[in-house]
Amino acid sequence: MKVRAYGKVNLTLDVVGRRQDGYHLLDTVMQSVSVWDELDIQRSHEPGVHIQCNKDRLPTDSKNTVYRAAKFFLEDQGLEDRGVFVFIKKYIPSRSGMGGGSADAAAALRGLNEMFDTKLTTEQLMAIGAKVGADVPFCVKGGAARCTGVGDRVEPVNPLPDCWLLICKPPAGMSTPRAYSILDQYPLSSTQATPRMLEALEAGNLKRIGKALGNRFDETIRLSPVRALKRAMLDAGALGSMMTGSGSSVYGIFETEDRAREAMSWIDGMGRTFLAQPCRGI
Repeated sequence: MKVRAYGKVNLTLDVVGRRQDGYHLLDTVMQSVSVWDELDIQRSHEPGVHIQCNKDRLPTDSKNTVYRAAKFFLEDQGLEDRGVFVFIKKYIPSRSGMGGGSADAAAALRGLNEMFDTKLTTEQLMAIGAKVGADVPFCVKGGAARCTGVGDRVEPVNPLPDCWLLICKPPAGMSTPRAYSILDQYPLSSTQATPRMLEALEAGNLKRIGKALGNRFDETIRLSPVRALKRAMLDAGALGSMMTGSGSSVYGIFETEDRAREAMSWIDGMGRTFLAQPCRGI
């Protein structure tokens, strides 16, 4: 069985507080996009979870999100004596802010639910996914959503209107723990982007959406390649441009495919590029 794992971009990412246990409280709008990994899931004669990947650097043990998702699923359903083999074809870049690991875990849960005919609801799969990571519940559901708490509370919202996204992952990356350690050196933002974005999405106005983009990590980390990419995309006609997640991928919003393709020439050599469109959820 082959399952696609769709990446995401953050249209906004506000950090609104911090819990006593150190976890940060977020208010973010996320949108699934048509850049994906692919999981090939099969039953295995050997009990347990077995992972392989086309990228040698990716761990295949308990550090892997697919491994943990599959393990939690089997335990939750009393299937510990069963075995599964998953081959992961990675296309979503790592350390990109596009949620590749979370998307892979979510795809594994959806695939296993179908394979074992366990008939779990989307909400039940999201609950299992929350054990793996805060972004996994969103990736299970997909589409467009406002995510709060540590990112695990998912409320569907109006999706991006039809448009094209040009996404570029520069060579420089940023680990999530490092990004948060930099963020903690700054006070919480006095203005928040998410309420403005929700109004723009409700209106379905792509120009307003482009102006409403916001990301607290972008404001504080200020990576030079990110700033250069945003300038290039805006100069090439993007309605808005922003870093996604904790970085370091940058996306620009374009009204047409032709304009997005033309913009690719403006950022040639600045990183790995993707043309994408918004994806609908479950």
